[in-house]
Amino acid sequence: MTRQILINRSIGETRAAYIEDEVVKDIRLYRDHNPSFVGAIYLGRITKVSSEFQAAFIELGNDLNGFLPLKSLPKIPRKKPKDLTTLIHEGQCIIVQVTADATPGKHLKLTGRVELVSTAILLHPFRAGAFVSSRIKDPQRRAELKEFGQNMDLNELGLTFRTEAASIPLEQLKNTADRMIAHWRKVEKNFKTAKCPDLLAQGPDAIDQIMREFTAPDITAIIIDQANAHKRAVLWCKSFAPDLMDRISLYNKSESLFGHYDVDDEIEQLYSSKIPIKSGGWIAIEKTEALTAIDVNMGDALLSNDTELQVLKLNQIAAREIFRQLRLRSIGGIIVIDFINMQNKGQIKSFLHFIDELMLSDSMPLQRGNMSSFGLLELTRKSRQQNLNQLLLSNSEINKNVTSGCLDLLREAQREATASPGKPATIKVNTAQKLWLENHNELFDNFKSQTGSPLKTELK
Repeated sequence: MTRQILINRSIGETRAAYIEDEVVKDIRLYRDHNPSFVGAIYLGRITKVSSEFQAAFIELGNDLNGFLPLKSLPKIPRKKPKDLTTLIHEGQCIIVQVTADATPGKHLKLTGRVELVSTAILLHPFRAGAFVSSRIKDPQRRAELKEFGQNMDLNELGLTFRTEAASIPLEQLKNTADRMIAHWRKVEKNFKTAKCPDLLAQGPDAIDQIMREFTAPDITAIIIDQANAHKRAVLWCKSFAPDLMDRISLYNKSESLFGHYDVDDEIEQLYSSKIPIKSGGWIAIEKTEALTAIDVNMGDALLSNDTELQVLKLNQIAAREIFRQLRLRSIGGIIVIDFINMQNKGQIKSFLHFIDELMLSDSMPLQRGNMSSFGLLELTRKSRQQNLNQLLLSNSEINKNVTSGCLDLLREAQREATASPGKPATIKVNTAQKLWLENHNELFDNFKSQTGSPLKTELK
């Protein structure tokens, strides 16, 4: 399997695409005027403490503010008090990390459980011990990594071996861990003399964020189309993933990078709520304030002469594309999927197992409910980035249709004519409304007979 990261750096925006076997799996947009702060580590100042919400509001500098749920403070040896606000006070400086970007009307979301990220290891400055990702299933490898981490000289720091560590030699993991520890010691030295608030590590630079988010030991190529961005990626790899250095290349073809790899076509598809699937059917995605609704449509698909098998196969094809779109569009929150209804209980059980396998392939936490009797499946998905549709599309405003607009104008004119009998009435209309009224000219006669006043239109 080939896994590629494409990075397109242009004026005002950096774009990243993650591709597996020529299929675009993820797209991220990083805009210079509205950067993402996910992963950034700050020395922040507490400006307000809320006992009601068991949270604190944190000033981060440069007009940035964050919301810190106090349940995410680092663990302490003694039992935590019931009122967590007793652990902190206003004016106190505290180290926090951004876990989610701000949304309209809300602050950045923060945690006190800071993590430094590399391709195969998470370094925990405030959590001692060695840990292994639950996604590493091999018990022998889990035990080996656990013992290896416990024998390292961590000095009150902690490590988690990520899923990717399952296939990396221990010596290579040690080299990465040593670099990360050295990096954090340098951060510690800096924050002892830093002004509060201040950025400490893992800042909002787009290239650094892309490398933290997407790089893994099995990445086959990292292709970048701008020299300064290429240089920045190389510097990141020197500290956190030296084994990827030889896989970074500078793209220099005349055709655009995203055009050459068909990523631009994928982005254009995001402007449509209707997505075709290979079977001949399609899925429709609609975002509302409360949830994302996804509808599966059979169309003219013909996958089997057996009706039940046809439905199962189509739902599986649709589910695979839906999970790709969830990741591609950074869709989070409540998701309700209207699959084609299945009656066979055995097939429903098999299909839910298929869904569970798709959930495991997503890097974001997902939970699902059971299939309802109407074929509805409810999911929740965590997403740290802004929904891609929100970045690309403007919110559609709800407007009256032409008919309703014309009838409202006639009612208003009728009220005025009733107050001034015999006086000509004029309504100002747009082109569409004028055409509608001309096609319903009997309304002008009705207006005069009821009010005694003639009616005419005037273009705005």
